[in-house]
Amino acid sequence: MKISSIEAIPVSVRVENGAKLAIGRAVKRDAVVVKVTTEDGAVGYGEAHHARSAAVIAEIVNTTLKDIVLPARADDVVGIWDKFYQWQLRSHGLGSASATAISGVDMALWDVRARAVGWPLWKLLGGSAERKVKAYAGGVALGWQEPSELLDELAPHIEAGYKAVKLRVGDTPERDIARVSAVRKAHGGDLVILVDGNKASRLDEVRTLMPAYEDPGVRWLGGRLAPTDY
Repeated sequence: MKISSIEAIPVSVRVENGAKLAIGRAVKRDAVVVKVTTEDGAVGYGEAHHARSAAVIAEIVNTTLKDIVLPARADDVVGIWDKFYQWQLRSHGLGSASATAISGVDMALWDVRARAVGWPLWKLLGGSAERKVKAYAGGVALGWQEPSELLDELAPHIEAGYKAVKLRVGDTPERDIARVSAVRKAHGGDLVILVDGNKASRLDEVRTLMPAYEDPGVRWLGGRLAPTDY
């Protein structure tokens, strides 16, 4: 299980007419794929969040984290994390970019370990096939369109069996409330509604929205205030 190589591959695909969100219009879809290979030929894959700069995150893996980790064994969970902490997170490397890059390597290492023992990853992590995991429909869209268009976008997710949906909000309180209310009216009380504001609101807007979301039964309200809005 000795690791022979660690490689991160940045991927960026331009999109036309991307969805408009609180953080702006989506013009591309990015990803950072991390590949870990062992000397006996086992390969594991992970994905790090792109942080809107996929090449930067990949470069941290390829020029820094790789040198910190190697040499190492893929099954040395504690030892690898200790190296990450000691040489990257503890001092000058502290920051979201480093943590994001580390997550992709860690995911790939778990993939290698699962493949080595011939188990699905959920079993290696202690899960059970009998235990159901709740999921919601979400992604880059389900956001800033007219209520009728939002319902059209939601329809295939409902048909696929989703019982919960995360709506992108952060436009204006009035328009956000109108969209949420339209979804609730169209799908009744059985659909779980979640909202994500992408950290675009002021405190006074949140105070307006929270009571307005009680009637349609919004389950949670996430990401409304910017992290620097103390």
